[in-house]
Amino acid sequence: MSKTTNTHTACIAVLPFENFIGSRQNDYFSIGFVEEIITDLAHFPNLQVISSYTSRKIGMDDQDEMDVAGELSIDYLLKGNLHQKGEQIRIYTQLIQVPDGSVVWAERYNAPMGTIFDIQDDIVERVVGAVSVQINRVLLSAARNKPLTSLAAYDCWLRGMEHLRRKEPDADRQARRLFRQALEIDSNYSRAYAGLSQAYFNDWGCQLWEEWDATEKNAYKYASKAVELDDTDHIVQMVLGRILLFRRQFDQAEAHLDKSLSLNPNDADSLVQIAFCKGLLGKSQEGEALFERALRLNPYRNIWYYVYGAFTCFLQQRYQDCIDLALKGPLTSIWIDLPAYVAASYAFLGDATNAARYLNTFVEAFQKHITNGSEPQADEILDWVIMANPFRHDADRDLVVKGLQLAGLVATDPDIPTKPLPDLPLPTCSFSKEEALWHITYGGNTIQLTEVKGFHDLVQLLSNPGREFHCTRLMGGPADSGHREAVIDEKARQSYEAHIRELKDEIADAEAMHDLGRAEKTRVELDQLVQHLSKALGLDNKIRETNLPAERARAAVTWRIRSAIKKIETLHPALGRHLANTIQTGAFCSYTPENDCGWHV
Repeated sequence: MSKTTNTHTACIAVLPFENFIGSRQNDYFSIGFVEEIITDLAHFPNLQVISSYTSRKIGMDDQDEMDVAGELSIDYLLKGNLHQKGEQIRIYTQLIQVPDGSVVWAERYNAPMGTIFDIQDDIVERVVGAVSVQINRVLLSAARNKPLTSLAAYDCWLRGMEHLRRKEPDADRQARRLFRQALEIDSNYSRAYAGLSQAYFNDWGCQLWEEWDATEKNAYKYASKAVELDDTDHIVQMVLGRILLFRRQFDQAEAHLDKSLSLNPNDADSLVQIAFCKGLLGKSQEGEALFERALRLNPYRNIWYYVYGAFTCFLQQRYQDCIDLALKGPLTSIWIDLPAYVAASYAFLGDATNAARYLNTFVEAFQKHITNGSEPQADEILDWVIMANPFRHDADRDLVVKGLQLAGLVATDPDIPTKPLPDLPLPTCSFSKEEALWHITYGGNTIQLTEVKGFHDLVQLLSNPGREFHCTRLMGGPADSGHREAVIDEKARQSYEAHIRELKDEIADAEAMHDLGRAEKTRVELDQLVQHLSKALGLDNKIRETNLPAERARAAVTWRIRSAIKKIETLHPALGRHLANTIQTGAFCSYTPENDCGWHV
């Protein structure tokens, strides 16, 4: 009998599946298969899923796996093995309850190799059904909605991910080669783009400081592409959020980070990185809660977890906790700023000796990695700390600077603690017509397009960010003729209402047949239809009248602006997304970016 109730969150660990596929060189396949199951299980908020890093440690060194699971307060173990014979795959799996060792569920799969994704989905559904009273149907549907691709591309992705876990520059390069090979097989394989983004993100965030700009741009480019193809990948959402944070696009960054959490609240590696980002956003308490959750899900955690925990403690002015966490691992090989926070913490605690000691460690690392051997000045170091740590709030930035000054890093510029953050270099953005072609530059990329009417509207909006233009002004006509006319007629209204009833019946039928995909698709259509009809009816449910010329202008301007954006998006997806997200159409049109790009028009 399951221990899970509506008030209990069950904890499960997926142990490594025994590999009987062939040579040990094929271990990557069984590892990848287990990683997929862990990721899908982690979509369910009523499950706590132990990190694969910790799961691989259970039962090692002749320890009894049930004893270790009991010590870690794990409720269930999922075990299994894989066999391959020709093109057939045979998988045995069983769900075991801790501590009595009873088998809650077991299954044997014997099917063609090409059905591997279906087997993964079935295991996830059966496990969740065994340990949870209520399955969240929406999340289950999302877990099933993985990109279908050829096994060859999937195989490349698995091999690439195996290299990424090593977190070494050479391994990242090998991973990139494999992800590109996957894209040669399937050019729309979102996970391959996600892998490329992670590989460049590793270099940008941890390893190749001298190539900061190039790796940051590549990490952003591939993460954006992966999100465009599949916005349900929590890792890509996290990476994109972190990159946007360093670009100081705070609102957009937080939106992606929160979406990552909603998609997968149990990925320990992502949680600790989001914890760090929450600290930069001024939400260190929320960050600490995420850090603690990551420790719970990954007891045999990687040493770099402590970097993020130390950072959140510092921002809460718990300086001894910051020191204790930071000193659990190497100080400069993971994050060169870490000894700076240790030095500042000792300074706030009044320990001048250790403050000076760790400040010296930080300066040496800075000289090696940032100034390439040249002796840095205090002003230069403090300026870099301010730039490289994108704090949303001045108070958090000033806390770091004050701590470093107390530790002995005294700048000659007295305004460093409170002066505004230096502006980040923005790419040149232009939108102009030369002879028969429009030349459009954004994010370092230039495209050329033939004339469409909407380009003239875009020029008007881009040159006046934040300003609203009535649709009739963009059309070049009068704002109001005084003539009013019904938005829809009675016959159209009756037709709409009849179709709404049909859609409701179809949703009920789909839910009765447990066809969640058809139900969700129909529900989206129904919502759109209801929204359209509600705009045509007044508060008393009577057909609304509207100013006919203005309504025609609104429809015409909206259509031509959106058509222009779609045309741009075909050649410049990043600009297309930027315009779609920042341009508002309707009776009043406007361009409201979070950061003004400074368009030249």
